[in-house]
Amino acid sequence: MIDPVEKSTEVTREPRDPENAFAFEEVSENVVLDSRLGIFHREAGWLVASDLHFGYEVSRRAAGGLWPLWGMETIVQRLHEMVETWNPDRLILVGDVVDSAAAPREAIAWLGTLHELVPELILIEGNHDRGEVRRAFDFLPSYQSGQFFFHHGHLDQCPRDTEKWIEVTGHFHPSVRFADGAGTSLGLPALTRERFAEGGELWRLPAFSPWAAGYPNRPTEQTSEFQEWACGGGRIIKVQK
Repeated sequence: MIDPVEKSTEVTREPRDPENAFAFEEVSENVVLDSRLGIFHREAGWLVASDLHFGYEVSRRAAGGLWPLWGMETIVQRLHEMVETWNPDRLILVGDVVDSAAAPREAIAWLGTLHELVPELILIEGNHDRGEVRRAFDFLPSYQSGQFFFHHGHLDQCPRDTEKWIEVTGHFHPSVRFADGAGTSLGLPALTRERFAEGGELWRLPAFSPWAAGYPNRPTEQTSEFQEWACGGGRIIKVQK
């Protein structure tokens, strides 16, 4: 578990407000996981989040559900806090930026504010992104930054002709469940990382949405190493298996 104020002597950029209620841990060279459910690359300057599902409660209300309307506000606040903390050059949202076409005015207004906060906003299309938001903003099927290849994960888009790719996806909502053995359990969103024997890596991002259900992420047969970091309560827990 990493304390929010802990600093490494090897970093090139530190968060602006390390005393706030969040933690961060270096999960790869120059890449840190923020307990608020994003990852940041210190040298490349990109900040990444996935599966925000903005407008989820509006779409569920439209279907007759009784959902409170605090989810969108939570997403906006937490993402803006991460941007202020890390001061990224690029913000990459890896698909399912919105949940549906149910809250287009709110989503378009919010994404407009992100354009003002960061020099470059990269939107990657997910299976839930539709409606007026898709017409108002340019969505990419995938995006590459150095050896990192970003795509949502609902389609197999990563080139497989090299061993050097670090494939970063969302879509799967990985989580880790902790149990006390007496019937009480807690599921927390997680970042998972697979290293393959033949080379290359697959990272699956935690879902940023407060409404997103989590699912256990099992390593594939080709995995030579599998790591998980659970995030919750302003802390990061590296899962040992």
